[in-house]
Amino acid sequence: MKFRLHRHTASLFSLPLLLSAVLAPAVHAAEKTQYIDDEISVTVRDAPRNDGGYLGVIKSGDRVTVLESLGPESFARVRTASGTEGWITARFLSDEPAAKDQLDSTKQALNTAEARIKELEQALGQAQGSLDKARPALELAQDNDRLKGEIAELQRASEEVKARFNEQKARRKTMLTSAGLIGAGVLGGLILPWLGRTGRRRRYSEF
Repeated sequence: MKFRLHRHTASLFSLPLLLSAVLAPAVHAAEKTQYIDDEISVTVRDAPRNDGGYLGVIKSGDRVTVLESLGPESFARVRTASGTEGWITARFLSDEPAAKDQLDSTKQALNTAEARIKELEQALGQAQGSLDKARPALELAQDNDRLKGEIAELQRASEEVKARFNEQKARRKTMLTSAGLIGAGVLGGLILPWLGRTGRRRRYSEF
C-alpha cells in the first residue's frame, strides 16, 4: 500500500527543521589563517549550503582567512588571497600548509644549506692552506711573535669555519630526515586510499 504525505503534515514536520536552522547560533571566532587540505579543489559559495551560488574555486595549499565557522562538520566563511569572501566546507581546512608545499619548502632550504656547506668547505681549505704556509715561515722569521700571532689568528679562523661547517652539516642531516618524513607522509596519503579501494573491491568480489 502506498502512502502520500499530506502537504500540511509535511509542513509540520519541516517547521522544526526550519526553526532549528534559523535559531542555531553561528560559532564566531577571531580571524585566523588556515590552508586548504591536500590534493583537492573547494568551491566557494555565497551561502552556507551545498546549493549556494558559485563564487569561485580554491585549491589545495591556498591560504585563506577564516572569518566565521559553523563547526568543523559544517561550513566556514572565508576570505581568499584575492579578496573573495564566501562559504566553503569546513572539514577541508587545515592549520598547516599542504604536505607537498612543506616538502617543496624543505627541499629549497636543503639546497640552500648544501650550497652554504660548499662555501664553507672552500673557506676551510683556504684557511688550512694559509696555515700550512705560515708554519715553515715561523722557523725562519726573526719576528717570531708577529708570526705566532698570525698563526694563532689563522687557527682561530680555521676553528670557526670548522664549527660553522659542522653546524651546517648537522642542520642538513635534520632537513634530510624531515624531508624523508614528509615524503613518507605524502606517499602514505597516496597509497592508503588506494589500498582501501583495493580492499573494498576484493570484498565485493567475494560476494
